[in-house]
Amino acid sequence: MRKVLLLLPLLLINLSFSEDYPKHVKETLKKIKDNVYGVFGAHEQVSYENRGFISNAYFVITKDGVLVVDALTTYKLGKELVETIRSVTDKPIKFAVITHYHTDHFYGVGALKEVGSVVIAHEWAYDYVSQPSSWNFYEARKKLLKEHMEGTQMVEPDITITRDLDIHMGRLKIEVRHFCKAHTPGDIIAWIPALKVLFSGDIVFDGRLPFLGSGNSKSWLVCLEKILELDPDVLLPGHGSPMLTKDRIRDRVRWTYKYIDDLRKTIRKMVEEGQDIDYVRENINDALLEIDPSYAQVPVFFDVNPVNAYYVYFEVQNELLEEGQ
Repeated sequence: MRKVLLLLPLLLINLSFSEDYPKHVKETLKKIKDNVYGVFGAHEQVSYENRGFISNAYFVITKDGVLVVDALTTYKLGKELVETIRSVTDKPIKFAVITHYHTDHFYGVGALKEVGSVVIAHEWAYDYVSQPSSWNFYEARKKLLKEHMEGTQMVEPDITITRDLDIHMGRLKIEVRHFCKAHTPGDIIAWIPALKVLFSGDIVFDGRLPFLGSGNSKSWLVCLEKILELDPDVLLPGHGSPMLTKDRIRDRVRWTYKYIDDLRKTIRKMVEEGQDIDYVRENINDALLEIDPSYAQVPVFFDVNPVNAYYVYFEVQNELLEEGQ
């Protein structure tokens, strides 16, 4: 049987909330463990008011230099990230590991390239920057963020991986790994075994609802199980607060798993009942709230959940077609 072709429109959500936004990335700087630091964006979608600062970035200081994980949403924010690192150390910023090529994680990488960083990402990054839809999104971001986007370019990585890469800096080994498709086709994590610190990118979410529009929700569940197998002491997500205890890590990983699993099972039931995409999008919020009313307290649930349902609907439809072959 033929598969349903996923020619999905780019769905943009622009939400903003009333809060005092930091004037500089440095205002959010936190020392997490030993020589591991992070800066932390707002728990919301990109808006002009928040300057696009909605994601996290991290850096690790070693004897040989600095390794950065993710680069924020604009060149200007990337410059602020470099300035923040320079407020802590003058060691060379040697590597920038981009956990996935979404705009809020790699648009700032040009600022890191300017100071000599080697940019590492999954090879899917090349696919992303070559797609017309990515350039359409870039133009939309320029219109939304206006002067905040000045200097921002879509920069390709210097080194790409499809599976594993080990980086040795001083006495530390940083393991860069691609487990499977999850949030995007090109998710990678960075794992420091000696510190038991894991940089998860957007495979694990905290403080807001996951976005399921680029990767694969079924294999995402497998990735979450593999993260639990690593048994980190510290998990640093792409969005939200650092997870500093094993109980907190297990809770957030299992919560991410539960949301995706609840959504998939609910949509599968609707598809099996013959419901179309419009019905699913209109009713998915109520359906999930019947399963777990606490979803109503999750930031951006009411806006992002129907978008997630749109993409998962077609995933599930294809899965059912394959099962019927």
